[in-house]
Amino acid sequence: MPANRRPLSRSLALLLLPIVLVVSGCSSIPTSGPVGVITADTGSDTTDPLIFNPPGPRQDADPESLLNSFVNAGTGAAGDYEIARDYLTDEFAAQWRPEERIIIYGADPQISASPTDGVYQIQLEVEGTINAEGIRTGAPATTTESLTAKLEQNADGQWRITSIPNGIMISSSQAELLLETYSLYFYSSSFEHWVPDVRWFVNRAAIATNIVEAMLDGPAPYLQGSVTSAFPESTTLGVESVPIVSGTATVELSPDVLQETSDLIRQQMQQQLRENLAGLNTVNSVQMTVEGQPVYLGDEGNVPHPNLVIPVGDPAVGNKQIVVSGNELFLYQTEETVPIEGVPSVAALDPQDPAMTLSGADFAFLNGNRTRLYTTGQDQEIITAATGRRLTSPSFDPNNWVWTASTGPEGLGSTVTAVPPGGLQDSAVSVTAPWLADSVVLELRVSRDGSRALVVTEQEGLSRVFLAGIVRSNDRTPQSLGTPRELFASGPVNTAKWVNEDTVIVAEASAEEEVTPEFLGLDGTVDALSSLEGILHISAGTGPTAIFAGTSEGVRNRVGDTWSNEPVEGVQDPAFPG
Repeated sequence: MPANRRPLSRSLALLLLPIVLVVSGCSSIPTSGPVGVITADTGSDTTDPLIFNPPGPRQDADPESLLNSFVNAGTGAAGDYEIARDYLTDEFAAQWRPEERIIIYGADPQISASPTDGVYQIQLEVEGTINAEGIRTGAPATTTESLTAKLEQNADGQWRITSIPNGIMISSSQAELLLETYSLYFYSSSFEHWVPDVRWFVNRAAIATNIVEAMLDGPAPYLQGSVTSAFPESTTLGVESVPIVSGTATVELSPDVLQETSDLIRQQMQQQLRENLAGLNTVNSVQMTVEGQPVYLGDEGNVPHPNLVIPVGDPAVGNKQIVVSGNELFLYQTEETVPIEGVPSVAALDPQDPAMTLSGADFAFLNGNRTRLYTTGQDQEIITAATGRRLTSPSFDPNNWVWTASTGPEGLGSTVTAVPPGGLQDSAVSVTAPWLADSVVLELRVSRDGSRALVVTEQEGLSRVFLAGIVRSNDRTPQSLGTPRELFASGPVNTAKWVNEDTVIVAEASAEEEVTPEFLGLDGTVDALSSLEGILHISAGTGPTAIFAGTSEGVRNRVGDTWSNEPVEGVQDPAFPG
């Protein structure tokens, strides 16, 4: 379920319109239970959401049956889950918070009575959870969770729930219909890029409110410190809704948003609101107000502030790759290699795993035994930028820092190193990442927005895939990798690349075995590609169609749902800019 995206083209004229902004028994719950589904007719040009219409409590239902139906009732979001609340006592219904936590389960839940009267257990095979801010946390296979529910009979002799953890439970098939993914957007620390923060929300009329509230609450934990918001941390909605009338979303903000703000900051706020609501088909303009009055953007009205930066979203990397051919560096495009003018010979260094900047002017590569990282460029000498043990393939960030990771002397733990443009070993910085102390880094790739690191680790034979925010100083020097979030592949992984702003490709490269790469979405989705024998190297350009596989025979590219029939021979280790 890919996150909703917005067009990349932006117009300053539209961006800064004054005020209005274009922008002991045991029972099993069948996941295909008796839940009606109605298509809502909103009269808009957006895709109409499906409205689940589950039944209310059945007369004289026993506790197991009541809990069975309550789980299904969690699909009915209408009226603030009024049907699900009918299964609760009046007192508990008033305090129950259905969207505090959403559990997505696979196999049918099991309900069993405990030795204590009126106490039951609901056991779930968990595929993932979503918190109140819409942040999804994946779960490894075979993860289970047990919820305790307490019931009592009311004055009419009907069983009702008096206690159960806040939240709802929905099956993975129901989640595809009930939930929608949206990308919140925050500024990179330089304000030059939009950085997505994928969230899950129940697809209903209040979705615009959910998006704005989540944006004002700030980024997901793994992005904190690596991205920024134009809004002060204390900012909230002035009213508990974002109404949309005739395509215009009115965002009423708390008065403190205007304290100590400049025209530039207010324009950055407006720009960020527009970016976050642009993914809704029902919204074509945004009105930002405080106490019912339009927010003042400056004397010039619709003229952008001279220091206002228009961030780039989901940067493209072009269609040229750098490769190794005949022990030299070449550019590779449309199955042809092109010599790089002005670059010295690297043949004596046994080059592998090359990288290049987006401008195509600077390059990096490892030596044959992966102990030295070299940099060079047009009309430049070859520089030893870093040394280490089992260095990972170099990765350039948008500021032309080149990154690698090395394994500790005892084969345990990893050190992350970033080298500034043109820098020598003594100018390299060690990027703090305490969570890597007991792991070996197999791959490290900086995102094209420069705010996130994709990291593949191995510890005691177990591989894991992480995303971590990159914390930088004011001069953009990398300082640390924040506490990561984990992505879950179907099997072992030893290589990974960015595909776009919210998708990565992973694989377990092998010279002899059949390899099945997978796309991992930041929304938790996993999509397998066609298998190919002997994949040693993966490269990814702009989007899921620009995928290349390096094998011992040469380079193949993805064609539809398969791979090109014949490899381009004499070429190895392809890499797009980054």
